[in-house]
Amino acid sequence: MSPLITTACVAMGLSVVVVRRRSVALMLVTAQSLLLAGVALWRAIGHLELLPAAGGLLVRTVAIATIFGVAIARTRETRPVRDRLGPMVRIVIALAALLAIPPLVPALGFGDHNAQTAAVELGVLGIVIALTRNATIAQILGIVVAENGTTLAALSAGASVPDIIELGVIFDLLLIAVVAGAFHARIFSEFQTADSAQLRSLHD
Repeated sequence: MSPLITTACVAMGLSVVVVRRRSVALMLVTAQSLLLAGVALWRAIGHLELLPAAGGLLVRTVAIATIFGVAIARTRETRPVRDRLGPMVRIVIALAALLAIPPLVPALGFGDHNAQTAAVELGVLGIVIALTRNATIAQILGIVVAENGTTLAALSAGASVPDIIELGVIFDLLLIAVVAGAFHARIFSEFQTADSAQLRSLHD
């Protein structure tokens, strides 16, 4: 896989760590997902057996963008959700994690090394996003970034990953997106904010 593509995917994931607006974060993750879907569709040209998985990636991307786009439009915040950590602290944490964790992960045994490293980096960034952001939409997008790492690893593996497994992962993520979107809307209706920090005040 082209280093330009893997670098762009990681750069967009890193940008989600620091951007303030949920809509911008959604656009970055959508662009990242579309890039991976585009790679899958390009590879499907002349290899029709890859078309179902490639089409599934594209449908997943459009569906997630629509679900979260509607969720953001319906849950406008009266004031910006403040994260526990500032953007400079988050970027330092993300860069430290990227330097420390990927070298510790053993080779996956398929695909090119560059794509495998980028896949692990996306997984790391997804976890960092989910742990350091307060806005529920941003946390969910962290999960999508991590899953895009799985998609990148599958694309680097080529035919090593059966289409049925890829389609299963795509379906699982869509299901998570629907459920997460419902929880996001419920939290907003109860607290008039999608700040997950508000949940800490709940007790049995």
